Amino acid sequence: MVNSEKLDGVEIISFNTDRINALNVDAIRPAIIKMFDLPYTRVVIDLGGVTMLDSTAFAMILHFLRVARSNYCTFRLCGLTPRARELFELLQLHKSLDIYPDRASCVESFSHSGPS
Repeated sequence: MVNSEKLDGVEIISFNTDRINALNVDAIRPAIIKMFDLPYTRVVIDLGGVTMLDSTAFAMILHFLRVARSNYCTFRLCGLTPRARELFELLQLHKSLDIYPDRASCVESFSHSGPS
């Protein structure tokens, strides 16, 4: 369900599902949380192809934000579908999260922001 690769020192997470919801969030969360065990880890969560997010998905993403910050890690989102972006904006999450249009610009953003 969760795919992981490393590019330029950045962990990239993607999904082989088009939905993140209460039915699968318990399978997704642990795979991503372990990325934040090592301080200063940089993570891109690519939501390309994810067309449906429910409230548990948003709660999971906010949990990632809290865990990442407490462990001096950074994560950014990319590839949001127009509908997903609309939901992030409706919930005002685009103000708290770094969101990029695509994976390349998201990974590139880490090279401009220093080590963390």
